[in-house]
Amino acid sequence: MRIAFLHRSLSGGGTEADLRRMATGLVERGHALHVFTTDRAEPPPGVVAHRVPVVRAGRWARLVSFAVMAPRLAARGAFDVVVGFGRTPRQDVVRVGGGTHESYLAAMDAAGRGRGRGLYQRTILDLERRMFAPDGHRRVLAVSQRAADEVIRDYGVAPERVRVLYNGVDLERFHPRRRASEGAAIRRTLGLGDRPVCLAVGTGFARKGFDLLLDCWRAAPPAGAALVIAGDDQRLARWRHDAAAAPLAGHVHVLGPRDDVPALLAAADVLCLPSHQEAFGNVVLEAAAAGVPVVTSAAVAAAELFADTPLAGERVADPSDAAALGGAIARVVREDWPARSGAARAVAERHPWRRHLDELEAFFAEVARGG
Repeated sequence: MRIAFLHRSLSGGGTEADLRRMATGLVERGHALHVFTTDRAEPPPGVVAHRVPVVRAGRWARLVSFAVMAPRLAARGAFDVVVGFGRTPRQDVVRVGGGTHESYLAAMDAAGRGRGRGLYQRTILDLERRMFAPDGHRRVLAVSQRAADEVIRDYGVAPERVRVLYNGVDLERFHPRRRASEGAAIRRTLGLGDRPVCLAVGTGFARKGFDLLLDCWRAAPPAGAALVIAGDDQRLARWRHDAAAAPLAGHVHVLGPRDDVPALLAAADVLCLPSHQEAFGNVVLEAAAAGVPVVTSAAVAAAELFADTPLAGERVADPSDAAALGGAIARVVREDWPARSGAARAVAERHPWRRHLDELEAFFAEVARGG
């Protein structure tokens, strides 16, 4: 198949990582993969990058000009399937990796962290309405049932047009055997000793609820654990300043962006992701593959995978409740950790990356045939 991906960026957060992995896997299976982007970063090997010209007069102009130009350029390429990764008004498949923007804004408003409805936010909502309109797509590919439900509820998309396909994970890159070597090295580097370690990984700390973790640690470190936060945020310097001040100093480590997440997970006893809205959460599945039990908010869709494995996951209904969040973290660390670790790994083994790619390839073939 000749497949086109539409997305402004090739690097950054989870969506970009998914795009690169999907593109790489499809190329390895013999498909011609093209990506329409504004990013100057090198695409994955074998992927053809088309640089979309945009107006660089602020983020609104960049947003709108890419939304206009990318579908037009892709339409000239005689592709079997055109896949939009969000904020483009026309494509064959809308790939929903982050939920709807409508639900995101509502969740942030409900959490008292609203972003308002300025021109930029209104434009994103308008583009979202267009891409989920009947003439904006033929099919929707959602990374979780939660993401699918948001699309159906917020924009009235017919359920039969939506396919749920959970992400997969590299079971070798994320593996419990790394604990003895890489995990121990990380602990030595950070001076963590033999304390329990709670890891939080993500981009955009407020949406991920990492401020709730700081509140939890200000009350008292659960089970005496150290908190390690990895990822990027526009206010990263402020987060590091807060972590270095009492009462968090010595208990909280804000590392910033890292490219060694497998090693960080190998050093962790629990992963915590108390997001306000999370259409999936790849790091949850990565933690499971590494044998690291997880604590999430009820808004994290990857926790759907743990529905039948109570030992593997803890879901907190209200992550702003520091006592409930701390209690869940302490339970995971203290109560039969080996059994929880094994249950987590078993969940991941049901979702290998190879199987995800099989299902993705079959879905795109179905769309290419007119399905």
